[in-house]
Amino acid sequence: MTTNKCRVIAIFTPKPEFFSEVKDLLTVITPEVYKEPGCELYQLHESVDGQLVFVETWTTREDWVFHGTQDPVARIQAGIAGKLETDVVVMEMYETDAL
Repeated sequence: MTTNKCRVIAIFTPKPEFFSEVKDLLTVITPEVYKEPGCELYQLHESVDGQLVFVETWTTREDWVFHGTQDPVARIQAGIAGKLETDVVVMEMYETDAL
């Protein structure tokens, strides 16, 4: 059994020459996402190997799907075009009940 709460990890791997530009873009957009319905957590982390990782919590999957249709995501997509080593890796997950 799962909960309705949607957890998401989104991993960005910028090309070294674009790291600061991508990080700045994601940092600027983060407060806007917090205003979206169902956004409980939208926190940017920097990994030790040069990746930028969003840890997200959405009240429901529907809230997260709606987020994907909003202007901040469109601006992220436009702003990272050609600046990443690989496509963004997105992992959608849900808590399982403890045994």
